[in-house]
Order: sequence, then C-alpha cells, then structure tokens
Amino acid sequence: MARHTALFLAVLAVELGPRICEAQSLSNSGPVTRSRAEIESLIEKVGKTPPDWWDSTPLTYPPTLDLNWPMRAEGPWDARKNVGQYLWDVINPNPGRWKEGIKLVNHLMIRHRDDPQKLVRAMETLGRMYHDLMEDWARAVFWWRLCERHGGNVDPVGLAHCYWKLGSKEMAAEVLAKIGPDDTRHGAVIKLWADMGEFDKALALVTQRAADGMPTSAYLTAGDTCRLAGRYNEALAWYQKALTVKEDLGREADVKKDKERAQASIQAIKLFDVLEVAEVADGVYAANSLAYAGPLYVEVAVQGGRIEAVRVTKHEEKQFYSALTDTPNQIVRKQSVKGVDAVTGATMTAEAIINATAKALAGGMRKKAK
Repeated sequence: MARHTALFLAVLAVELGPRICEAQSLSNSGPVTRSRAEIESLIEKVGKTPPDWWDSTPLTYPPTLDLNWPMRAEGPWDARKNVGQYLWDVINPNPGRWKEGIKLVNHLMIRHRDDPQKLVRAMETLGRMYHDLMEDWARAVFWWRLCERHGGNVDPVGLAHCYWKLGSKEMAAEVLAKIGPDDTRHGAVIKLWADMGEFDKALALVTQRAADGMPTSAYLTAGDTCRLAGRYNEALAWYQKALTVKEDLGREADVKKDKERAQASIQAIKLFDVLEVAEVADGVYAANSLAYAGPLYVEVAVQGGRIEAVRVTKHEEKQFYSALTDTPNQIVRKQSVKGVDAVTGATMTAEAIINATAKALAGGMRKKAK
C-alpha cells in the first residue's frame, strides 16, 4: 500500500484498528434511495477508504505556511502563513486545488493527532471540505462523526443534507427535527426541508422565522422554497413581500442583500415563461446577478438552439464552490433554467447562476428577434 494511503489510515488506528479497505468511489449521479443499514455500511466502507484520486494527488503547500496551525490565527490576514486563510483564499476558489487542500488538512490531522483541539478541528474541516467541495457525502459523514466522537461539534444541517443525498429522507428528517426553529443566518433548515419535498414544514418554519424578527430573510427563503417546487406565482408573491418589509431585526447588510436577491429573482422568474432556447441566436452571451458575496458573471454558449455551455467567468464567492460547477452542469443537462436545484448550503450562489443565465439567454432571444 502506498505511503500516503498508510498515512491516511494511521490517524484512525485508535478508532478502527490498522485495517486497509478496498478502494471504492461513490457516484453522485441521480437520485437514489437506500435503507439505513445500506447507508451505514456505505459510510463505514467508503470512510475508511482513500478516495480514488488520493495516491495521484501530491501533498503540496507553500513553504511559508505555519503547519503548527494555531487555534487562533495571529497577526494580520496572511494566506501565505495561516492555514485557515490559505484554505479560504487559495483552495476554496480553485476547484483544481480542492484535492490538494484535503490532502493538506489530512496531513495536519496526522501531525496534530496528539492535540485534541486541533485533531477535532481537522476532522470537522475534512467533513466540511468533502461536503462543500467534493459532494462526497459518505466521507463527509464519516469525518463529522469522528469529530463528534472526539468531542467536537458539527453542522447538523450539513449532516442531514448528507443523509438526504445518500438516499435516506428518514435519517435526514431525524436530524432536522432535533433542530427545531430555523435560526440559521440564511434559512438553511427551511431550504433543506424544501429540498426534501416537505414544503408545508418549510413554510411553517418561514412563519416562525418571520415572527422571531427576521421577516425579510424568511420571506426570501419562502420564495426560494416555492421556486424550487415550481410554484412560480407563489414565489413571486413571497419575493414581493420580502421587498415590502419595513422593520427587521436581522443584520442591516444581510437585509439589504436579501432585498436585492428578491428583486433579482423576480426579474429572473418573469423571464422563465418567455425563454425559448430554440429562439436564441447562436453565440456567447454574458450577464450577471447578485450572489452571496457580490456580483457573479456568467457566459452562456448557444449553438443550434441548444445550450452548449454555461461558465462562471467572475465572482467573489469564498465558499460553497460545488455550486459553481454543479449548477451550470444542471442547466446544460436540462437545457433550461427551470427545475434546476439550488445547491443546499449554496442557494445564493446557485440562484445567481440561474438568474444570470436567464438574463443572458433573454439577450440572445432579443438578438435573434432583430
């Protein structure tokens, strides 16, 4: 067994014993339903196994990086020195470097295996990277569970999302039910209930969130929920309601962005009914819409009445990067901006891509009409 495969498994020795399991990759294609026993077996088997890209991915990082990885970064922001800032600024925005980022965190976990705090942080970070970046749900659960076993805390919405994507609505619902009211910053609990098709539960939490002093966010999330269900008239009504809120206990900057996103979604949905890809002239069209951190720009290539490619050309996002590849792929596969799932945990980024694509296609229709 290759040296880095042995290193991958070394940190698990206390929990798992020095076993070496056969390699297995988990496909993300298409919806699937699995029993609880099947999911538990999958998490156990896949989690103990290095990904198929492991041996071909080098362990690389800047020589200036402080591998001591202090619990609290000292001094000014410096992505050349501080591990967390390096992951945020260099790894997250670059899909081609995601694997080396995971390899680095695994290396740091082994390096600090005798430091309980740093060990737990590394396990939580690995789970988050497998979830947010690689969409490798089984490995995300595996590392998050190890994190909890060692006394750490993990994001319950992320854990529930993994169970849902692995094929068990029941396991996901069990986790969500323990959370109760949605007090997350951007309505993540509501959005996941909606993803799972539980729209009544999602909208009930919207009412509660609004009553708890976050009406703009609540109504925006309700619009997103109805939009996901294809209930576009209801979505428009909720987005309009978000624009009319006078008072909100949420953060001022968040409220401003939420209203801007509601307006962008209204504009995009109004385009949905008039868009016909077959009526778009051949060419490459550009447009933008507001994402999580700022404007997001796309280019849409159309040839022979088909969407050939959707490419994000510029953005300011610093997290949830799977949306940047998953959402364009969905649009091309569906040949439409309708019925495209906004990536859970990355709804703002995904919807910005959808909204910008709708605007770009509308521009192509106008060009052909002339």
